[in-house]
Amino acid sequence: MRQSSTISDALNRLPDVDMVGTARMEGQVPQIRGFAGREIILMVDGARRNWDSQGIEAPLYIDPAFIQSVEVVAGSASTLYGTGGLGGVMSIKTIDAKSLLKPGQGLGGEIDGGYQSANGNGKGSAKIYGKWGKFDALLAYSGQTFNSIRLGGGERLSPNDGQSHSALLKLGYDINDRIRIDFGQQFYLDENYRSSVPQKGPSTYHCSTCQEQNVRQDESTLHLTTRNEQGEEDGRLTLYRTKMASKQVPNSMDSNGGATVLETYGFDLQKSYFRNFGLFGRHKFTGGVNYYRDFYTYTTSGSNTPNAQQQVYGVYGQDEIKFRHHVTLSPSLRYDRYNTFPEHGKGLSNSSNGAILPKITLSWQPTREWMIYLSWGKAYNAPTPAQSDMDLTGNQWFANFVSNKNLKPESAKTYEGGFTYTKSALFSEHDRASVRATGFYEDVTNLIQEVAIGRFNGKYGKNRPIYQYQNVGHATRYGIELHSNYDIGNWGFDLSFSHIRVTNARTGAGLYSPPDKVAADMRYRFPNIGLTLMYSLMAVDAQNYDATIIRRRPGYMVHDILATWAPPRKPWRINFAVTNLFDKEYSMYKMASTNVDFPEVGRSFRFDLSYRF
Repeated sequence: MRQSSTISDALNRLPDVDMVGTARMEGQVPQIRGFAGREIILMVDGARRNWDSQGIEAPLYIDPAFIQSVEVVAGSASTLYGTGGLGGVMSIKTIDAKSLLKPGQGLGGEIDGGYQSANGNGKGSAKIYGKWGKFDALLAYSGQTFNSIRLGGGERLSPNDGQSHSALLKLGYDINDRIRIDFGQQFYLDENYRSSVPQKGPSTYHCSTCQEQNVRQDESTLHLTTRNEQGEEDGRLTLYRTKMASKQVPNSMDSNGGATVLETYGFDLQKSYFRNFGLFGRHKFTGGVNYYRDFYTYTTSGSNTPNAQQQVYGVYGQDEIKFRHHVTLSPSLRYDRYNTFPEHGKGLSNSSNGAILPKITLSWQPTREWMIYLSWGKAYNAPTPAQSDMDLTGNQWFANFVSNKNLKPESAKTYEGGFTYTKSALFSEHDRASVRATGFYEDVTNLIQEVAIGRFNGKYGKNRPIYQYQNVGHATRYGIELHSNYDIGNWGFDLSFSHIRVTNARTGAGLYSPPDKVAADMRYRFPNIGLTLMYSLMAVDAQNYDATIIRRRPGYMVHDILATWAPPRKPWRINFAVTNLFDKEYSMYKMASTNVDFPEVGRSFRFDLSYRF
């Protein structure tokens, strides 16, 4: 319904989840519980999307037209997803033929086109998919054009002239009823004439600093999946390769241009065993090993970050034990280790570290409506080469960075508890209510934070910040998250709330932590004609407790209205929306503290038409 040109419109409404940056898509960075960058695990079809650009450039390029679902696992101590992920996991699954074909359908397709007024965004996509015996396939293309962006209050963010092209190929083959093999190939190309810093706002626009920016994202995946006699998945092998290249075309000011390239190779092998031991419970034991290796290449003019490689590997095991009286105990253990190999000759040396990471979760479902759980676990995250080795000084930059060769891995102990409540016929025989609440406390040692350590006078203003990534010896984090839903008849209501605070345990100083946020939706369905109307609200409190004052932001409230019309038994659908209805001028709180208050997108009229056959 939101007709997103990026995934941020939907994700920003989740508790403690944000896609922050300026209005440019290239500057949007995902965050979970205040963690960003390599502190959260980004995955697309099981392949890691690693990236590290000091929180000012998007780590994820994927067209929403290709997304089937996004799973967000908030919180650290994930055993099965892999190393890192202090803040959580964002796992994206793309469309395939099986997910789009209706029962009994052998061939299908869809054509979609739309427009958004705020950024002159025209978009279109086409998909064709089918199934022939044991073989299925999908081929999809999507393209978008961009223009200068109208910001809240009427100011325009310019230049932002570009286009993107994206393609997806999926092939699948059922070897038999229990074994399946899948191959996927994704391609994304973004070409845009803009500032080399995508989070740069209109007030600092100088045409001489703008140049053509090209970002290309490629991904190849191969999956082998097995199922047991009951149809439960009990084994999976994933092989993948991803590559992102961000290039700057030379211009009169930057005659050399430059590029940052990250190429990742990895695999994940996982196997599950199911056993029933009577009084000792029904067990699902899952064990596995995963590995990836990053290859960093920096040729950007003026950058002093050395080329480097980093490999990370881990082994893990988890047992999910279901006892009588609806009690489930899930102990798990993983071992992770990393090795970093910076380019020699720059006074740098190899580094290595590892950790044993236990986790245990206990849940109880006393009734059909209630489920209560408690968990404790450890998590671990290695510093990236850019965090430890970046050394960027000079008057021509928005900010300077000082390297820190003594950075240590982050580690955290997480205590979490919560409940879910789901009830039909709560107040009437036609209603359904659900509530999910979570509270957490984290004790983090060696938390890596971007800290302002000085000031300099540069080309883009006086008193510009000098930053360094540092380990905060001891930080504490606590928060609550709430999501509720209520449906009665044709009415539907959603309400979510999040609250988080992060402090330096030694000094009491407020560290990076997103402000309190409320998201609410109210919708009404006209089932006879296939029309749904929705009103959305997002209210964000002021962030006035960050010790890095330049990051603080005032509160704001944004309103949207949305409509979708899909007549019964018709192959087409029409979506219409007005986002930021009252043209609110607001700025999001974000990690990239090199930026001042640059507004987000203003009022935008959105229209989309799709036809499926």
